[in-house]
Amino acid sequence: MVSIPEFYELDPEDARIAAWFLKGLKREAIRLYLKQKKLKQHELLILNNRVGRDADGESPELIDTLADGIDVLSRVEDRIFVREALMLLTARQQKVIMATVFEGATEKEVAERLGISQPAVNKIKNRALSKLKKYLRMS
Repeated sequence: MVSIPEFYELDPEDARIAAWFLKGLKREAIRLYLKQKKLKQHELLILNNRVGRDADGESPELIDTLADGIDVLSRVEDRIFVREALMLLTARQQKVIMATVFEGATEKEVAERLGISQPAVNKIKNRALSKLKKYLRMS
């Protein structure tokens, strides 16, 4: 994780990009929190509805049919962690990792996109993964 002093030691362009990412992450976390809150309220309204009369003349509620819970906060934390880790990489390393790991592109496809050779993509990817491994060991 980038500590506050290290964050300010970045060059101005990197600091601007990092601030943009952090602002975006904060907005995404708020959006997901509000969405989760709205879903829970809506779910409670549905679950408290009466189904109809059964044989005994009672009106059971739908409360017994609960939906699976979604751990929104955990997902947001995971996204923040991944973005922090990616901030440690150079722009080219980020492009290669995003394409190969997250998008599932082959090294050859990435090489064509970036206008470099496939062995160069492999080397960039391996260096990036090595950096990420070191970061994960420290976390």
